[in-house]
Amino acid sequence: MKLWLLDADVIIDLLSLDLFDALVARHEVYVATTVIGEVKSYKKGEDYQIINFRAEYIDTNKVKEKSATIEEIDTEVFSKLPPIWRQTLHVGELESLAILKTEEDFTICSCDAATIRALPFVDASERGISVESLIRTSGLKTVTLDAKHTDGYFKTNLEQGKTRWIQNFGTC
Repeated sequence: MKLWLLDADVIIDLLSLDLFDALVARHEVYVATTVIGEVKSYKKGEDYQIINFRAEYIDTNKVKEKSATIEEIDTEVFSKLPPIWRQTLHVGELESLAILKTEEDFTICSCDAATIRALPFVDASERGISVESLIRTSGLKTVTLDAKHTDGYFKTNLEQGKTRWIQNFGTC
């Protein structure tokens, strides 16, 4: 599967759950340039581990990098979001969403509510999956998950995004 990890949170959480390397071994994983710079550490047990994500995963070609321009972010994402939502997304998430607008063959994973809610605005709702679904479909070990990783959380936030998209269709 061509997998797009939409934001730093999902990468950090997968590293903390000790699932990231197994995931990378099973899938063709992509992340946005800005997101790469946001992944600086993760929690392992009670300690924080510092990571140079670029050196460990991008430079070794374990994970692939894609970028979007400011113009693409503005025209493909920012201008299409409801004004109140524009401030809830980080630059890395905006860049990822802009890339996904043109890259249509990715399965998308995120555990950030605002990002999940934004998927309908870039016509990516049907390609999104929760961390729980990703773990299950990838055949990874069973782990204890936070609520934000579950199918229910993903579905609830995606439905909220779809509702808002319908309410704002043609007005954003």
